[in-house]
Amino acid sequence: MGKPIDQKNIGLAKLLYELRQDLDIYCLISVNADEINKIGVGKSFFGRLQQLVLMSISLNICKIFEKEKGYELNSIRGVIRYLATDTLEISNDNRLIKFIQKYEGPSSFTDSTSALQLTIDGFEKKYNSEFEQFKSFRDKKAAHSEYDVCFDRLPSYECMESLFSFGAEFYNLISAAFIGIGPCDLMTGRKVKIGLKKLLEKLGLGTVKTNME
Repeated sequence: MGKPIDQKNIGLAKLLYELRQDLDIYCLISVNADEINKIGVGKSFFGRLQQLVLMSISLNICKIFEKEKGYELNSIRGVIRYLATDTLEISNDNRLIKFIQKYEGPSSFTDSTSALQLTIDGFEKKYNSEFEQFKSFRDKKAAHSEYDVCFDRLPSYECMESLFSFGAEFYNLISAAFIGIGPCDLMTGRKVKIGLKKLLEKLGLGTVKTNME
């Protein structure tokens, strides 16, 4: 067992890995929906699968960005809280500076944890309305079945990818710059996407689209 912050960061990585796979499934089904409907094989199955991964995407986004309120969480906020109470020395200042600059954090700072906290605060404020949509969907549709509630739309796929990228880059930063270990590959480890693409080809889709237009 490593330090608590290492365990929390691993827990965060697992959530991000699930989100990455769900996003890939949602993307492949969405961009190939017309062709799936044309061949008439698995139409209902893929439609249901798309609904399920959308629920999973919403749940995982909420978990990744959730604030700790009485319970310890493997969220970004949970990792930051342990970072503030630990005595870890940063081993890669350039990585930290690049992350803070990319996400419009403080232009100058003396405390790396506080600077990261401000950067996270700013990012979450930027996507505040989208987070509220995901939370509402989670509470009223995914986690419970509230009467007479209909969700016609959620934040865009582009938004979902942006939230994933922020979380993955935060995880990479903590792993490499603070804990001093090589992070797992969240960006290019896309086995589910590869497998689903092969399945769609086997069903006769021909050229399978792999990215949102």
